[in-house]
Amino acid sequence: MDERERELRQQLAAKLEEARSLTNENKLEEARAAAEAAKNLRKQIDLLQELREADTPASTVPAAAQEDDPGQEFDLKKEHRSAFDKYLKHGKEAELTTDEQRAFKQMQQQARSMSEGDKAAGGILVPEDISKEIIKQKQTKQSIRNLVGVKPVGTLSGSRAKRRGTNLRMNNVDEKQPISKMDTPQYQEVKYKVHRFAGIFEATNDLMADSAVDITDELRDWYTEISLNTENDEVFYGIGGDDSCEGIFVTDKYRTLPCTTLDIKTLRKLKNMVDKGYRNGAKWVMNTAATEALADMKYSDGKSVLVPDPSKADVFTLFSYPVEVFDEIKNEGTTEQKTKLAFGNFEAGYFFFDRKSLEAKTTDVGGDAFDNDTTLTRVIQRFDGKPANEDAIVILTGVPVNG
Repeated sequence: MDERERELRQQLAAKLEEARSLTNENKLEEARAAAEAAKNLRKQIDLLQELREADTPASTVPAAAQEDDPGQEFDLKKEHRSAFDKYLKHGKEAELTTDEQRAFKQMQQQARSMSEGDKAAGGILVPEDISKEIIKQKQTKQSIRNLVGVKPVGTLSGSRAKRRGTNLRMNNVDEKQPISKMDTPQYQEVKYKVHRFAGIFEATNDLMADSAVDITDELRDWYTEISLNTENDEVFYGIGGDDSCEGIFVTDKYRTLPCTTLDIKTLRKLKNMVDKGYRNGAKWVMNTAATEALADMKYSDGKSVLVPDPSKADVFTLFSYPVEVFDEIKNEGTTEQKTKLAFGNFEAGYFFFDRKSLEAKTTDVGGDAFDNDTTLTRVIQRFDGKPANEDAIVILTGVPVNG
């Protein structure tokens, strides 16, 4: 950082403080003028950074050398994480080392390459270790990632092959007899187009300035929760099309069975609608109200159909198959509420296409950040969800429950 840039940063900090003081004194016109001046100073700083990077390009390393040097990859991750932590704390005013700037720029370019819209609007990719921590946290909770088939993807759109269930058998032949041809397995494509989901984390500037607070941890915990809720809701109730997942309880791809009477016979019929090949690894999926509706159902010998696990709370089996309880599954109706439940092999029956990389961008001027004296961090995730093997899942509709 040269002397001119350091001077501009000092002017920017002073101008922001002036704008906040004027806001507190209710001198709004003067405050907005100070805010505009701060924005112009920030543009000058950004331009100086771009000129410096253009004037002193990083030394190039052959691709083969990059692949063969694991230490270099480790350094990139380390500098990226360090730059990301400073960026969350200080935004564009963060003072980065040369290596941190290089890592920041590479990750920013990757983030922009993932955007289909304004390439200049991209933030920075969330470091891989934080992304992995977020996924691990989700997997310790009631997440659809533990239910459906998760397919990591590296492009914004594409397809994955699925093999349909088949009853093919090998031919019985004698020694030295020619082996006749047989039908080949049938494959179909599941097309995906990842959708963009975003959330904004708002923190007071006092909190951002508190050295005892790890903003990265705060952001990770907040994002884990809202992302988990979003993924679960989209996989169950996404409306499909260009802007949403195609939800399990919304799609018309799976077979359904109307619940005229909720009894053992109906549940057994639903279970047996799934071929035995798919029943290996199958689960029941329902909400808490549905488990309540099944709680008093018993066999002729008085044993409960819904069997609790004595060692774990709220863990059940039904016909020896695990029961997964998701309260994102809705009850419908007012006076007489009804819900849906599903049975099948969800890992084979539904694909969750995960773009994996998360993107973050901060501002303390845009949106309501300036007026509220806060810093906003926008986090973007990209994923899609589609039915895969339609025969692997069946839905029981119109299940009567007490809300």
